[in-house]
Amino acid sequence: MAQNSRAPLTSIEIVRQNNHYAESFGLSLKRTIEQISTADPAIQHHHPETSVPLMNNGFTRASSERRPLASRTGRLTASKVCRSSSEAAEGRFEFERCDHVHGVSQPSSSLSPLLTLSHPRYGLPDTLVKNFASMGIQSIYPWQSSCLLGRGLLTGEKNLVYTAPTGGGKSLVADILMLKRVLGSSHAKAILILPYVALVQEKVNWLRKAIEGVQKEVHLPSQLPDLKRPHSSNTVRIVGFFGGSKTRATWADVDVAVCTFEKAYIGRIAIEQHTIDDLGIVVLDELHMIDDDHRGYLMELLATKILSLEQKVQIVGMSATLPNTQLLAKWLDAKFYISKYKPVPIREYLVLGNSVHSITTSSAFFRAASQTSGLTPSQPTAPSMTIEPSTHNELRNPTTNAVVALAVETASQGYGALIFCGGRQACQSTALLVSQAMSDCNLGILENRQDIIDTLRSLPVGLDEVLEKTIPRGVAFHHAGLTSEEREILASAYDSRVISVIVATCSLAAGINLPARRVILHGARMGREPIGPAMLSVLPK
Repeated sequence: MAQNSRAPLTSIEIVRQNNHYAESFGLSLKRTIEQISTADPAIQHHHPETSVPLMNNGFTRASSERRPLASRTGRLTASKVCRSSSEAAEGRFEFERCDHVHGVSQPSSSLSPLLTLSHPRYGLPDTLVKNFASMGIQSIYPWQSSCLLGRGLLTGEKNLVYTAPTGGGKSLVADILMLKRVLGSSHAKAILILPYVALVQEKVNWLRKAIEGVQKEVHLPSQLPDLKRPHSSNTVRIVGFFGGSKTRATWADVDVAVCTFEKAYIGRIAIEQHTIDDLGIVVLDELHMIDDDHRGYLMELLATKILSLEQKVQIVGMSATLPNTQLLAKWLDAKFYISKYKPVPIREYLVLGNSVHSITTSSAFFRAASQTSGLTPSQPTAPSMTIEPSTHNELRNPTTNAVVALAVETASQGYGALIFCGGRQACQSTALLVSQAMSDCNLGILENRQDIIDTLRSLPVGLDEVLEKTIPRGVAFHHAGLTSEEREILASAYDSRVISVIVATCSLAAGINLPARRVILHGARMGREPIGPAMLSVLPK
């Protein structure tokens, strides 16, 4: 009987052949460039052939070959953005003002000693203040100081509900109150509730940097039994709880529990098991989501149980879009504070065909929207900018041409741009188009981008073919089809300016702190109906 001389398959080869892990759990699989090209004829014209082998589930196998970055994609020429004389003058002022965002727009402690976190009124440890400074927080804004110094807030005696515009520094207020509460006692614990996994992961990393080297105030009697002594007596343990996390930590193992809505049951369990005595503060971020039909009840349930406790637990709620601050403050028996301060000016535009209209006021928006809908407004708006039509077939659609032109203009000036699309396919096809219109960069940046590609290639899922084509041009996409490791690598590359443009779905929209000079909403809708055939909002930050 003849024997098979073939060597037995390794476990990795068996998984690659069968892919039980992907088929059984229905994971969102990456699409190949062939699938994208089939779905979007606009990019078939410039799709280069590839010899990268594919798995039977659509994942791209990592290639061990390190190919040169040049000549990986076709080339397009972005259309020129022409500004009116008034827009050019105003735009220069805004861009100059934004150029000094770390100077003029940042708070200055010279205005008041209370704007320095080292001031004795705040009672923060010196190491924590130094960590904040190393993270770019040299001082705070006047509204933050006024809010923090409200009677009973720093001592934990009063609850707080406040609202501030996005980018106005509202998270720092809650962070200071929470860390002061935890660091000021050997046994105090905190719960921070956030709506999304990405926000939890980012917040855990940020808080761990903030408390690095900071020790809690410990006052333990010498006769305390060893079994009742805390973990390491003076270290602060920050743990994230979210769906898919592998942590096995319990309430007894943490000082700060950063949770999604669904995982906030750790607080409810502690209450039911009568181990909640150490809880000192609960922070409810995105408090407006308490009105959410599907998840809001989770936040309301926890807040109600906290309010019913005999012990005093400080509740801090915050939001950028809270319409009824006073009503929620009354329910939570809290002080309320409303700030409208925006450290960076925001200018909004609406694209109609090849024209870009300023919508700084509601009336201007409705006039522009009327023109977009084909109506004739009583006072038509003159465009602030015009975008020259493109000679490329791929950019014959005015909206697509505007997206590419505005993104490339921002990147060519050395700034970052974020483009939001309605789906994953739109993200990847838009990223390809923008990358083909990007200008060449210097050798140093090119080498950094090659490092990003090599890092992605080394991951278990391999390197996505679209990212392999777009990253050399400084463009990437970001959606739920990527693994958490891939999303973190791309966000870090954008934050360090190795990547200039990210095209994303709403996976990147909720609270992720990425600096952007221009944010483009591609295909924005009002409900299910589009506002117009060429709806586009551009928000320079």
